[in-house]
Amino acid sequence: MKKTILIVDDNSANLYLLKSLLESSGFDVLEAVNGRDALDMALVHPPPDLILSDILMPVMDGYALCRECKSDERLKYIPFVFYTATFTDAKDEEFALSLGADRFLIKPQEPEILLKVLDEILAAEYSAQRPHPRPLGEEMEFFRRHDEALFRKLEKKMSDLERANRQLAALEEQYRLSFENASDVIITLDAEYTITGVSPSIERMLGYKPQELMGRHYTDLKTIVTPESIKKIFADVNLIRNGDIIAASVYEYVARDGAVKIVEVSSSPVIRDGRFAGLIAIARDITERRQMDRERQENFDRLRKSLEATVRAMAVTVETRDPYTAGHQRRVAGLACAIAEEMRLPTEQVDGLRMAAVIHDIGKISIPAEILSMPRKLTATEFSLIKTHSEAGYDILKDIDFPWPIARIIREHHERIDGSGYPNGLTGENVLPESRVLAVADVVEAMASHRPYRPGLGLGPAMDEITKNKGILYDPEAVDACIRLFREKGYRLE
Repeated sequence: MKKTILIVDDNSANLYLLKSLLESSGFDVLEAVNGRDALDMALVHPPPDLILSDILMPVMDGYALCRECKSDERLKYIPFVFYTATFTDAKDEEFALSLGADRFLIKPQEPEILLKVLDEILAAEYSAQRPHPRPLGEEMEFFRRHDEALFRKLEKKMSDLERANRQLAALEEQYRLSFENASDVIITLDAEYTITGVSPSIERMLGYKPQELMGRHYTDLKTIVTPESIKKIFADVNLIRNGDIIAASVYEYVARDGAVKIVEVSSSPVIRDGRFAGLIAIARDITERRQMDRERQENFDRLRKSLEATVRAMAVTVETRDPYTAGHQRRVAGLACAIAEEMRLPTEQVDGLRMAAVIHDIGKISIPAEILSMPRKLTATEFSLIKTHSEAGYDILKDIDFPWPIARIIREHHERIDGSGYPNGLTGENVLPESRVLAVADVVEAMASHRPYRPGLGLGPAMDEITKNKGILYDPEAVDACIRLFREKGYRLE
């Protein structure tokens, strides 16, 4: 009878390769893209004979999936194998095995080795680990070690980003040196547009000797300029004849060897006795510069994506601890950015606000899960503990070199402009504009949405709250922008 293996990985390429390998080796395969889907699948379908899981995944990671499986009477005897390329430290393996995992494998493995390990585990004489009952007090220890493992990986990602930034700075310095040492070409034309002078550096740039161009009409340049650029040159020459100065226009020249050179040309008219007497142009080869600009933009885009992925991972970490506010940070981020754009804040500030808002409650990982999900109103003592999360979030992020004041925004998102907020009782302009916007968005979303101790109050009471306390607790411009969004522009919390 065929054995069934449930593979869990959020990377579609990994799922495809594993499925192909296992099916070609005679196994039936079930697939899931995160721990939650895998757990639901294992409970609904006939249980698999083995679970092969990645660790770093959205919604529910592999560690949490293993813990859930080993705590469930129906699933706890199913062999569980971790297969990861991210969590490779000895501490990661120790933690995985302490949860009841049978094996901890590092990607990639040679196919025959992976199959051999799986066959060994599934062999009739092999006995999967039987988890021992754990006291309830170990729940917090699990979360501590779980969060420690996640943040160890996040710190590595940030270290990688910093190293990439240094490499990018080195590329920029290389570009600067190349650019500053480039030799420019000087070209002069008379009033009839005949080329009267070309500096010797033209040979280094395009491979032509000055004598090959001297005495020719500028329209003859069409033999060494691309068709698109020659049209642009004709148009620019007409502007120069009318007295305009072309500060920097870019053309594509074709060198003697057929290579296309991107050339930046600055041109101005030569005026004698009040009349047009010709023009002078200074040309600079920026081919290498353009290439480096493209590489720099590609590097920046990769860094930006990595940073956003890291922040999303942080957000997932918070929401796994506080399921009742799952989506809260995302909705707050959406509303905060909409308010900021309505206020016409600079794009750079909006980008920083988005990053901060997505993880503004990250400090809640330091709060016991029982308090976060308490189905009643919190006591004064419990609420005082909750209030530490903004400072805790600051402490977690303060040493990470974000391009925006992320840590400070997170620390200030519960400050109020009259000084009644926490943790530092800041007033007015002492609170960052991004923090004041985030405070409004956070209050509106929190009041409108469900909480463990009460149902959602709806947008009406939320609008009343910020309107009543406009200029007292909340920034007036942020309040006005928020109200316009909902009442005039149809904004919805989604």
